[in-house]
Amino acid sequence: MHTGEHVKIEVNALGIDQMVEVIACDIDQKVPAQTYTITSSDGRSISKDLCEEHGEPFEEWLEEAELADEDEPESEPEPVPQPRREPAKKAEPAKKAEPAKKAAPSRRRPKIMTMAEIEAQKKL
Repeated sequence: MHTGEHVKIEVNALGIDQMVEVIACDIDQKVPAQTYTITSSDGRSISKDLCEEHGEPFEEWLEEAELADEDEPESEPEPVPQPRREPAKKAEPAKKAEPAKKAAPSRRRPKIMTMAEIEAQKKL
């Protein structure tokens, strides 16, 4: 739920009509303000417009997060261990080959024919 006040003001500067949006602090209505959004791991979320004074704790947390990101060295992903392979076994003497089974015949697509060809076959 967002209760901040976003005020749109019409401005005529140099003969050009413009709309300007001004964000005021939710606590003391000071301008300018920034919108901060917090989302919890369970999906709940809240947005607040805060001036510099009231947004200071959030700015400190954001700066801490930036510093923590800079301090962490770029680590390469850990290599995935490969499973050990068994040593190759000695070849056994060849057994008598069983008679090969016939493979199922491949399916043929039906021949595409025109109506004239079908009628001609009927007369045969």
